[in-house]
Amino acid sequence: MEQTHLSGRVLEKELFIKATPERVFRALTTKEDLERWFLTKAEVDLRPGGTIRFAWESGTFEVGKILVLEPPHRLSYTWETFGPGPTTITFELTAENDGTRLHLTHTDIGAGEDWDNYYIAVNGGWSAHLKDLTAWLETGICSPLT
Repeated sequence: MEQTHLSGRVLEKELFIKATPERVFRALTTKEDLERWFLTKAEVDLRPGGTIRFAWESGTFEVGKILVLEPPHRLSYTWETFGPGPTTITFELTAENDGTRLHLTHTDIGAGEDWDNYYIAVNGGWSAHLKDLTAWLETGICSPLT
């Protein structure tokens, strides 16, 4: 779902995962979990203002800062290197029945051709990665990272 925001476009994704908010939060914040479902190398200084560094096998990498850390309900950080400019990722987790409702918001996506290409790339990327996150948490199996 695409929205316009004061600071640019907003990409939103929402899904249900059969795992507790605590378990989902761990999967979003620990090196061991991140390197199973999301990327090939993670460095996370898990505190407000802490640095994140994510690397993928493709050679793509992302560096950012943790803005909000409210376990197990909210995590927000910046991505400062991959796109045409810095963007912000926010995960909100809500307990629901026998699992967790995850709401992802990716904000500060600008306008213009470079940003259009970025939006298309991250939209597809988040769809694939969130599918992998769900598989990892619900089955313990995740497709090989690319």
